[in-house]
Amino acid sequence: MIFDPKVILFLQVILVVGLPMLLWGPLRLGHVFPLPIIQIFAGIMLGPSVFGAIAPGAYHFFFRTEVLSGVDTLANMALVLFVFLAGCEIDRSMLRRSAGMVVQTSVSGVFVTWATGTLAAWALLTFLPAAGLMGRLASPTLYCVSFGLCMAVTALPILVVVLRELGFNQKPIGTIALAVGACDDALLWSSLSVLLPFAAGSADPLLAFAIAVTGGLATVLLLTYIVAPTLERLIQREAQERFLISCAILALFFSAALNEATHLHAAIGAFLTGLLLPDKIRHMAQDRLDTPVTLLLLPFLFLATGLKTSFSFSDGTVWAIALIALLVCIAGKFTSVFLASYLNRESVPFSVTLAVLMQCKGLMEIVVVTVLYQRGVIGQATFSALVLVALITTAMTVPLARLSVRMFGEKATQARGDDVPPFDVAAPTTAAAKPATPLPVGGPMLVFEPGLGRFPLTKGEMLIGRHSNDDIRINDVRVSRQHARLVEAGGRFEIHNLTAVRSEPNPMLVNNVPREHATLADGDVISLGGVSFTFRTAA
Repeated sequence: MIFDPKVILFLQVILVVGLPMLLWGPLRLGHVFPLPIIQIFAGIMLGPSVFGAIAPGAYHFFFRTEVLSGVDTLANMALVLFVFLAGCEIDRSMLRRSAGMVVQTSVSGVFVTWATGTLAAWALLTFLPAAGLMGRLASPTLYCVSFGLCMAVTALPILVVVLRELGFNQKPIGTIALAVGACDDALLWSSLSVLLPFAAGSADPLLAFAIAVTGGLATVLLLTYIVAPTLERLIQREAQERFLISCAILALFFSAALNEATHLHAAIGAFLTGLLLPDKIRHMAQDRLDTPVTLLLLPFLFLATGLKTSFSFSDGTVWAIALIALLVCIAGKFTSVFLASYLNRESVPFSVTLAVLMQCKGLMEIVVVTVLYQRGVIGQATFSALVLVALITTAMTVPLARLSVRMFGEKATQARGDDVPPFDVAAPTTAAAKPATPLPVGGPMLVFEPGLGRFPLTKGEMLIGRHSNDDIRINDVRVSRQHARLVEAGGRFEIHNLTAVRSEPNPMLVNNVPREHATLADGDVISLGGVSFTFRTAA
């Protein structure tokens, strides 16, 4: 009975979800690395290179052939949903207003590193022509260009976690790093969508490219002119949230299927869906899907990656590729980001710290190399090496950033005043407010820093955050959409952190103490993601 495939699948869930949580919690690795980094590490540990080598009998019991199809199915679901949430995380208003230093740094960091990585891949093919470098459908040119793109990746979702871990989300370095990371992600997915059609295995690559472009444009047009307006009308008619989320999921998987069918990849359609849906739907999707995707499904993506990551510690080819890739992505990304930042009048300490943060590859590197491996662009040896590179570069980001702060002090995180993307606080709105008894004018209020205003709490319940429909909108990337809720109860105000239930909460501090909810008193200082304001009981 214990050999029933369903029983083994359930045991896999315990193993795949439980091992990272054991490392993160009781074994206290969570004090050193964020949970997603530990999940990646656990996925590789459970693969044939570690678990399979140490305990081959147990490995073949848990990952026998008849249950691997279930792992792959869950991994594909996790990939689509994770990339969708990454698209939801992109702040479109930030991308629209990003200019100057942010755009130049992003373009420099991506394309200089891409070019350097392409040259490194050509050197690999020339001087290390081993089996397993190229995939079955790749030409040397496609392999080199794709390898270079992998070197240029920066993972925005993991970067958010890293900035919170370092406390940089409360400083100018955090705001600028997130803006650069968002631009990097947009460039990454745009570039990947151009490359993938040439890996379709078609006898006519230009025809495959034309079909892929048509599929991508059809996805954008469908989402922009049909899906998004329809959802906006449903929102205005106050449709039930479960119906809205169901419609968003249907749009997501239709876009994924369309892009997969036109020789792109499901991940491209997922990213476009997350980017182009209405803001309210994007926020709802993050709020409802973040925890189950991150804690339950993503470990299966890392497990599937670990099962494909096959190497021996004595395998010189894999280590040679990994070493060259590490040198290229670290040196190329660091140099290009540092110079772009410094030439835009930022200080040396700040430019060094920003260049270190842009090394964070995390889940996006895993996703990109998985997509390229599935498409037959890169071979087994390159895939294994680049997974190791993703793990190493992500793990080293936090200690290197802390080293930068120890070396340079506050200068490492302080940008020049003219270059800091400013946040602003929008006037209170009523669009998202629930009906409540009006409170006396001139009574309780929130006081922001000088020049940003005082906002009276005129209703019994008000939402604070970055969402366009929040009652008090704080237009700063450090603040989450619908970050906190203020509720009046019996003449006193309580504040609740609405991100507390997510897999990676955005902190709320009350008088410098992390809180999930608190009853406020006159003069209490609240900080949401680093943006602070004061609660006053009267004008």
